Amino acid sequence: MEREGSGMKTFYRSSLRNKLIAFLLASIVLPISISILITYNYTKESVKSYYIRENTNLMHQGAVNLLGYLERINEASLLTYNNLSDKYSLYQLIQNGTQSYLEEREMYRNLQFMANSVKEIEQIYLYSAMEDHSYRYAYKLLRSTPGQTYIPDLDEERDAQIEAVHASHEYGIEKPKFPYHLSKEVFSFHRKILNAPTGEVLGIMSIDIRTDMIREISSMLYTPGSEELYILDRQGNLIFASDADSAEEGGHAWVQSILEQTADRGHFHYEDGRFEGIHIYESLSAPWLDWLLVKRMPYETLYRDPRQLTLINSLAVSVFLIIAATAAVIISYRFTNPIKQLLRYINKLESGNLDAGLAIDRSDEIGILSKRFYQLMQRINQLIMREYRLELASKSNQLKALQAQINPHFMNNALQSIGTLALQHGDRKVYTLISSLGKMMRYHMRADNTSVPLSAELDYVQSYLALQRQRFDENLQYRIEADDAAGAVQVPRMILQPIVENVFKHGIQPALGPGEITVVCRMAEPSVLEIRVADNGVGMEEAEREKLQAILNRTESVFEPVSGDDGIGLINILSRLRLFYSDEVRMRLENRAPHGLEVIISIPLGGKEGLFDESTDRG
Repeated sequence: MEREGSGMKTFYRSSLRNKLIAFLLASIVLPISISILITYNYTKESVKSYYIRENTNLMHQGAVNLLGYLERINEASLLTYNNLSDKYSLYQLIQNGTQSYLEEREMYRNLQFMANSVKEIEQIYLYSAMEDHSYRYAYKLLRSTPGQTYIPDLDEERDAQIEAVHASHEYGIEKPKFPYHLSKEVFSFHRKILNAPTGEVLGIMSIDIRTDMIREISSMLYTPGSEELYILDRQGNLIFASDADSAEEGGHAWVQSILEQTADRGHFHYEDGRFEGIHIYESLSAPWLDWLLVKRMPYETLYRDPRQLTLINSLAVSVFLIIAATAAVIISYRFTNPIKQLLRYINKLESGNLDAGLAIDRSDEIGILSKRFYQLMQRINQLIMREYRLELASKSNQLKALQAQINPHFMNNALQSIGTLALQHGDRKVYTLISSLGKMMRYHMRADNTSVPLSAELDYVQSYLALQRQRFDENLQYRIEADDAAGAVQVPRMILQPIVENVFKHGIQPALGPGEITVVCRMAEPSVLEIRVADNGVGMEEAEREKLQAILNRTESVFEPVSGDDGIGLINILSRLRLFYSDEVRMRLENRAPHGLEVIISIPLGGKEGLFDESTDRG
């Protein structure tokens, strides 16, 4: 195997034709393959973002519709309190009891009216604590029995509560009082009947509602066969499931992951042995309700279209690659065949056959080169030719080296052209970012200026923060202030940007909220420049801050080893400032409340600025 590998390397290195074929194939295959991969990943992310955005809005609208429907049921239960002063109102009948046939008829009429207010109401159970009597309205019949035949599981702190979906039952009032009972899938709305002034519990009402409307609203929120929709309460009980079998097979792991979410709405990735995809959820909250609306979309379905598109593109590209590869081989052979002939001619010359002929009937550059070479070989000997070839190779290498150099001014001019084009197309944001990057490049290109006015350093930091703000999706606020006297002070280049960069390396974290950076430069005294860089990041552990501060306080801190990039950077800045001004320069680190760090630099001027020029050659 080693010999085969060595033979392949020798074959590749010794053949220009093989190199050319490999180069042409790579220049065709790699860009297209990378383009397909990038396009596929971008399409996947675009589809995912669009799906999440659209379905979040759809779920919110569905939640609004469900809450509106459940509010109608709540209002139906509150019909108990209508016409409180009427002795035949439901409230008065519960409080005083039904002592006569007329009062029983009024009880029937009130419950019938309540049942008809929402067409999905299956039956109503009512318990009057004052007369210790239970009533059940079902199938347009009202029957009663002494005592409390059913006790719902109600929280002490709630006046009303919804019970999860279950099979309807007879509430303890059954045959022979009712001739039959048809068990249906219902959810129950339980409400305490309270004395208006005192809050005393007068009774309990339970309303069974068929799930028809819940299913109808839910059916508009998902696509059967490709998506799953569930409604859960906070105890994990299923109110609605588009695929009940799948919900049971999935176990409680995904349900538990939903219940652990604290936000009112959102989405997250979920993966287990049976499912890998996105969960989108929306809370349904009311004083008597705490449900979750959940949609599950597997990646297998979500990315089906991008995969099919990529497969079609790949097939089309494969055909193109076959054609391109064939063309590359043909071009390589036609390009290198004259070179092969020329090599054979050289071999003949080396063997002493100086009269050998060279038959190349081509008028392109290779043909011209062969003819000129042939003419030269007729006039000069092998040694002169060898020297000529060495000199030609040397010239070629120098030319390639010159061509490989990149003029930074060209990059700057290119950025200005791109920015102007962005401005012409009305994209001011891109223009602003390119302008910031251009300022930073121009600042770097002025390598001959080792010291600059502080205002120039602040402009560089301003451009750097503008670019970082785009990186953090505008979730970054910054403020830069400097009085005129401070801005005119000469300082070493690149003393502020490393401090600000440390904020992004070690301070800013999305979990803490939007980042804030403040840079303030002022003359604390007529001859003392003060620079403050503050952020609201994670700050530093107190022990770590004290250790680093102790090193910064010592004059010999420039040589003190310290762990962490931020410590090395701060010591480097302090060392340069002390070399530029004097050993009186001080740097303090202070933690901010509730979190964050402030770096304070005090620079006594007093006519000592520039004691050491950073450009001085000390070698």
